[in-house]
Amino acid sequence: MSAAPVIAVVGGTNLDIAGIPEGGYIPRDSNVGHVRTSPGGVGRNIAENLARIGAHVRLVTAFGDDADSAHLRAGCESLGMDCTYSVHAQGTPCSRYLAVLDAEGDLAAAVNDMRALAALTPERLRPAAFEGASAVVLDTNLSATTIARAAELAGDVPLVLDPVSVVKAEHARPIFGRLTALKANLMEAEALSGAVGAAAAASRLIEMGVRQVFVTMGPAGVWCASEAGSFIIPSRSRTVRNASGAGDAFTAGVAWGLVCGLDLRDTAEMAVTLSAIALESENTVNERLSAEVLAERMEVPQR
Repeated sequence: MSAAPVIAVVGGTNLDIAGIPEGGYIPRDSNVGHVRTSPGGVGRNIAENLARIGAHVRLVTAFGDDADSAHLRAGCESLGMDCTYSVHAQGTPCSRYLAVLDAEGDLAAAVNDMRALAALTPERLRPAAFEGASAVVLDTNLSATTIARAAELAGDVPLVLDPVSVVKAEHARPIFGRLTALKANLMEAEALSGAVGAAAAASRLIEMGVRQVFVTMGPAGVWCASEAGSFIIPSRSRTVRNASGAGDAFTAGVAWGLVCGLDLRDTAEMAVTLSAIALESENTVNERLSAEVLAERMEVPQR
């Protein structure tokens, strides 16, 4: 068996707080249900998915200055993530993401407090975090200047971007010509491209320099595009308990497909499978995920 590929993930880490109603979600009211806390953050979630399926992950993030932050870091390290190159945001509380889900397990409302990530400035990115990496994954919780510096330090290795949200996606626009792959939901893809519809948005993003584009559309599937062509991959969702981590799992699948040398279709199939596994857990990352579980759900070469 060959050595595990090194993937550097640069992005957000936070504590997820999810409110899950027992019945139908009622806006502007107190909903009966239960509240769960779990480690989260787009970058951290991508990193955990990758670590669980066999990657050697270097997580480059900013941890806050409190007990929750210390617990988050310890949890990342216990899963095998290398946090050597992460920074400490002195005097800043742990980043938190508060989400309320609807009856279908999809997002009804959310508030994020990512102040700690401001400590991850371009000057605090260490070149050693990127040395020997087979791929680099970025999320747009980072500032535009930090994203640009990370892309510079990544050099010629494949660069994968998760735009996080319509507003934050703008942080990465200057590096589009450098991206190997972009995973965006339909709203993000339309906002970034200025085009309407998954096919038109993906086509425009390819024209803007992105080599591979994956536009996720929930139950409607994923529109996949490159200069060689485009196609749709249907959703594989079986059970939806929490949709908040599905996109992060998909991005992890894109990065893993790239380092495994898979083509666009096989990469998309892997990413869709990882997303479906994520949907089956109330946590943002399915604790049952492993290389073996992925292999059971999809026949892929194991490293």
